Amino acid sequence: MERRDVAGVAAIFASAFRNGRQAPGLEAYLEALCFGSPHLSSDNGSRVFEDESGTVRAAILSVPMRFRVEGQLVTARLLCNFMASGEAGSRGAASLSRYFRGKRHDFLFSDTAVETSSHHWRAAGGHVLPIQSLEWRRLFRPLAAEVPRLHRALRSRAGQIALAPLRLLDAGLRRRHRRLVARMPEGLAVEAVGPARFLFEARPMLGRFSVRPDWDPAEFAWLMRMVESNPGLGALRFCLVTDAGGAIIGAAAYCGSGRGRATVLNLLCLEGRERESVAALLADLDRQGYAEARGMTQPFLMPALQAMAHVTFRHRGFFCVAGRLPALHRAVEQELLYAEGLSSESWSRLLTDF
Repeated sequence: MERRDVAGVAAIFASAFRNGRQAPGLEAYLEALCFGSPHLSSDNGSRVFEDESGTVRAAILSVPMRFRVEGQLVTARLLCNFMASGEAGSRGAASLSRYFRGKRHDFLFSDTAVETSSHHWRAAGGHVLPIQSLEWRRLFRPLAAEVPRLHRALRSRAGQIALAPLRLLDAGLRRRHRRLVARMPEGLAVEAVGPARFLFEARPMLGRFSVRPDWDPAEFAWLMRMVESNPGLGALRFCLVTDAGGAIIGAAAYCGSGRGRATVLNLLCLEGRERESVAALLADLDRQGYAEARGMTQPFLMPALQAMAHVTFRHRGFFCVAGRLPALHRAVEQELLYAEGLSSESWSRLLTDF
């Protein structure tokens, strides 16, 4: 894909995902997504299929991301938005699918594949990870959480006034059903911090995974810009969880407006401190007034999440992994792969906005 292809890809995206309606700003966002990564090269960028006339008929968007695979620095490719248009597009989709076979690349992954695509990943020797394919959800204020378009409405003064009666009803529900309230475990505290402090504390916590994001300064800064450019998520925030002795046991990155939905991008912790970290983060989000919190489920967090009151799970899109590195397949089998939040498609406006 070259910059001259952006308009054609935007048209296919609108046709495939939005009934032909192309939102203002889509082309600019596609250019930032497809050409903004500091690790982009001609070998790891997005791919398009052109017909005989040179018209783009199919595309797969690819975002390069640096990972550590058993210590080796590897540029993985996050594949998203597999799209095609017309009969020629079907031929193009087949061609692109053949190109993205795991045996030809070190590390490919997608966290939003549909069922048909998941079959292609398996047929090509890849893996579909059932736990990472789930989204967890914790309700704090059930009525407010179910209001359509809540996040947009709450960003305006008028929206907050209009939803005030629901929050009063939720307050009554919370008095009657006390388990709706997420309480801070004794001795724990949550502290808001900046991105540099989050990175410093989170890196050792990533060490438990044999495949994990590298998050070098240039890439992390670009990812933050992409998250902050998504109006559907709200502000990007970082925090640390400390125990009674002042030791840092967890680190989290999340987005939210402070009243609607909190989208938890990353929640990391020391081994054995999962339940405390999850409980403390949920209690802090409840204290801030969020209606609900959501995030990608991970195997190491699953027991802690299952222990929380009013946490439910739903399918969010198939999480698929493929590649020719033996270490990658070992990590999948041993549940030692971590690719979530900032290192996934969760922040993309193509999912939540456009």
